[in-house]
Amino acid sequence: MTGPARRSLSARKAAGVIMAAAGVWLFLNIAAFVDVTLRARSAYLEGMKYLKWHERPAVKKEALDLWLEKSKSKISSSEDRELLEESLRMQYKIKMEDNDAKNAYYWFQTVIESFQPPRSVYVKKAEDKIKEAEKLWKKTG
Repeated sequence: MTGPARRSLSARKAAGVIMAAAGVWLFLNIAAFVDVTLRARSAYLEGMKYLKWHERPAVKKEALDLWLEKSKSKISSSEDRELLEESLRMQYKIKMEDNDAKNAYYWFQTVIESFQPPRSVYVKKAEDKIKEAEKLWKKTG
């Protein structure tokens, strides 16, 4: 093969390599977009959980009671069982006394600062909710 036939084959190979590279680039960008959006969603929902807990302490108590029971059930019978249960009770007490509006604020801040670009719907929602959380935090301060 000489002349135009050889150039045509080289051009096809080059086009194939360029298309493959473009496909890889596109795949990686889509994967990054989905990953960042899902992480933003997760952090946003965590912030919403804390806002709900701030507004309805009974829901917080119920959730933490369930957490405590599940955590205690995972402790195997060992010499340190009593010590581990005491540690869990202390964690429970700290979580019950924690300022949920502050926690919501920091989760929304995490969404805004850490999970863009892309500017997903969760970033936009967090920008709205952070104002509410900040007001509640300052009020309970």
